[in-house]
Formats: sequence, structure tokens, C-alpha cells
Amino acid sequence: MKVRKGCIGLVAAAALCAGSISCAYYNTLYNARKIYREAEKSSATSGSSREQREKYQKVIEKCAKVITEYPKSRWVDDAVFLMGMALLRQQEYDKSIRKFEEILTNFPESDYAPQARHQLAVARYRRQDYEAALADVERFLADYPRHELRFETLFLGGDVKGALGEDEAALAYYERVAEAGGKAELIDEARVRSAELFYARGDWERAAANYERVMRKGLPWERRYRISLRLGECYARIGKCDRSLALTTDLLEKATTALEAPPVMLARAAGFECMDSLGAALAAYDEVIVRYPKSLFSAEAYYRKGVLYDERLDSLRAAEAAFSKVGGEYANSAFAPEALEKSTSIRRLMELRRAALAGETTEQAAEKIFMTAEIQFMKLGDAKTALAGYVAVLDSFPAAAIAPRAAYAIAWIEQHRLERSDSAAARYRALVERYPRSPQVRGALHELRALGELELVERLRAYADSALADTAAANAELRAAAAAASVRDTLRLSPPPDTARTVQPPDTARTAPLDTARIAPGGNP
Repeated sequence: MKVRKGCIGLVAAAALCAGSISCAYYNTLYNARKIYREAEKSSATSGSSREQREKYQKVIEKCAKVITEYPKSRWVDDAVFLMGMALLRQQEYDKSIRKFEEILTNFPESDYAPQARHQLAVARYRRQDYEAALADVERFLADYPRHELRFETLFLGGDVKGALGEDEAALAYYERVAEAGGKAELIDEARVRSAELFYARGDWERAAANYERVMRKGLPWERRYRISLRLGECYARIGKCDRSLALTTDLLEKATTALEAPPVMLARAAGFECMDSLGAALAAYDEVIVRYPKSLFSAEAYYRKGVLYDERLDSLRAAEAAFSKVGGEYANSAFAPEALEKSTSIRRLMELRRAALAGETTEQAAEKIFMTAEIQFMKLGDAKTALAGYVAVLDSFPAAAIAPRAAYAIAWIEQHRLERSDSAAARYRALVERYPRSPQVRGALHELRALGELELVERLRAYADSALADTAAANAELRAAAAAASVRDTLRLSPPPDTARTVQPPDTARTAPLDTARIAPGGNP
């Protein structure tokens, strides 16, 4: 095995053979490393992406020259590994993977073998080949248990598991870092990554607990800023309003750059919402809009104003106006697509309300929007737009006869088109609980069984059967009362017994059996 440390060995070699034609490849590789360092430095400062790519391309060309012209050189593994790193930086993942595999195959005793295994996992992770990346992580940890890269590899293992949706397994990797890493910064990083995982899945309590463990004296400002921002939002989400406002107010006073202030202002507005100080929250959002127009921040502020008007102040007109401005502030905002959808849905709702005031009945309005959604889904294949229509029916006309069909269609689309199993199960459950006598109950129970919610199915079936039984009993009582009244009227008004006609009591209140629901969105059962 060659014992050397990257460019230190190259510097020494270049000095020893300076001026020698036979040592030209040393200078080539030395220059390649120098350019690579410059590219890495420019990525952390103000260098343009084009400038970086040009530098990495020069590195690749110089390394290729060493490999091609001097294949027997004892520095070939240096060139292969450096070439792999430059390709990785250029997001040429397949090519970089081949170079790292070349190190492991042709130079298994090289100092670069552990690094190649780690970077192989990185490249596969970025290519979203998660299973292969995880195999490389485990191989590294088994082959190099004491290597200095073991902590980074454990972090990577957690990130891979997180990408696979295996949150508990990801947390186990981060916990291994905290258990094995003696350095405080490694332990902190493990806790932060755990907090980020909890944050991403909406577990605000556990996210806050992990962020709190990292907050300590001596924490670098950039890290303190980011953690405090997340912690303030977590506090607002779990109802610790005073702590959220105190944290974000202090953070706003210490913000040092123009880009640091607006996220804190948005977080502070969320704290006002938490305290039900809705006027203060709206003022805070307006301040962001005025101070940072046509930006990511103003787009988010308009979106959050729309949500506030819609959900807390029950003002559809103001909500629609706010949502409609999000895309105009910053078209690439992550909030723009959802804001457009909300704005469109609210406008439709307002139009339906106006139509109802003009003489259209509630049932007619509900039927119109439902049939529009049916056409969009069944004929045009536009599940997203259809879903918004079904939701509008359920939200605006929950008592309409067609509402159970809309509720079933929403759940069905979420399950079979959007693959949101948890949300679909909740929708099916709500359908049964809200409309237990509807024919759609059978379809909902069928789909819940397919989702594996067997215990829930039995509980809801018993609930629906009880509701149907109560309805049948009530209908029987109504029929009996009607029959008795009819008999009394007949006895009072009819001619003598020999000319009396037989009177049949009405029997129009029938209860639809559970097995009549059609298992698909839309359509009559």
C-alpha cells in the first residue's frame, strides 16, 4: 500500500522531479489537484456554476491524460479517484460510479479505497439508487469500522433510509453517530438531522426536543439562526406561542443580512397566529410584502394570508385575492401551484353561491359541480382538477344528496391515483361516520379492507349497521303511524262496511342495502 496523503505526496513528488520530462505526469496531476481545489473553493464563495464546471472539466481532462499516457504510473489511482470526484461534482453520476468502482476493483489496497466506497454510496444516493447506496454504506462500515469517514457514512446511511421513508431506521443511524462520536459537533449534527426528520414528517414535539438539545452557548451564528428558525415554528405548531414569539423576536433583532430577516418575520407572524392575534399576523405578512416585493418571501406571505382568511377569518373573497397574487410575486415559489388551485376553487365556490342566490337550488348547484368533476375525471382524465371539484361539493354542500358520492370519489382518487393511503383511509372513515346510511358505505368498507384496516372495518360496519337499524325502526314507526291514521280516516269517512275499500299504507321509505355501492368514483351506486 502506498503511504501518502493526497496532494502532500504529489507536491513532494513534483518537487523531486521538477524539470524532468519523464515526470511530466506528476505536474499534470498536481495541476489537476490545484484546479480541483479552486473549483471547490469557488463553490463555497461567489464562483459561477459555469466557472466551476469549466474547472472540473479541466480536472477530468488532465486526469484522463495521466491515465491514458501513463497507465503504469504509481499515481494512476490518484488520477482515477480525482476524476471520479470531478465527475461527481458535475453530477455525472454514472461516470463517477464507474471510476470509484475502478478503484475498488483495480486498486483494492490503495489509500483511496475507503474513500471510493464512501463516494460510491454518495453517487448512488444522489442518483436515487437508494438500495445500492445502502449496500455501499453497510460495506464501508463493515470493512473500515475505524476510518475517519465512518461518521459521514453513518449520516449518509440515515439520509438514505429517510429517502426510503424508513424514518425509524434513519433515526437509528443518526443515533449511532451520537453514541460513537466523541466530538460535540458530531453529536449535535446527529441531533439536528433527527430533528429535521421529525420536522419533515410533522412531528413538531420531537423535532423541538431535538433542536432544544443543540441550542447551547458557543453555537456558530449561522447554525443558531437556522435551528432557532425551525424551533420557533415548532413552538407555534405545538401551541407554545409565547416561546415562539420570544425566540423569533430575539432572532429578528440579531439578524445581520437582508436575507436573514424575512424568514424570521414570517415565522414571527406564525407566532401571532398561534396567539390568535390575527390582526398582528396580517400586519406582519403585509410588512414582508412591502419590504420584499416580487420575492420568495412575499409569495409565501400572500399564501399564508390566504390560508388565514380562508381558515380563520372565513372570508373567501379576501382569501381568493391573496392566493391569486402568489404566482405573480414569484412564479417558481413552492406555494404557487397550491395557491393557484385554491384560488380557482374559491372562485368556483363564489360563482356557485351567486348562482344559488339567482334562483338555483342547493341540490342543483351541487349536482352541477359534481357532474363537472365527473367529466374532468372520467372523460378527460384530469384527476387533480376533478378532485378540487369533488372537494368543493363536500365543503360547500355537505347536506346535498350527492355529497356521499363526492366523499367517496375524493377518497378513491387519493388512494388509487395519488397513492396517499393514510389520507384515503381517513377519508373513507369520515364518509362512513358522516353518511352511515348512504350506499357508498359498502365501497368505503371494501377499500378500507384492501388497505389492511381490518379492525377499523369491523368497527365502522357495526356503526353503519346500527345506523341502518335505527333508520329502519324509525321508518317502521312512521309506516305504522301512517297506517293507523289511514284506518281512522277510513272508519270516519268511508261508507258502510260492505262498500269499504281496502287501504294500503304507504311504503316509500326504504333503506338501501350496503351491497349496492359502486366501487369507483363518480357514478350512481
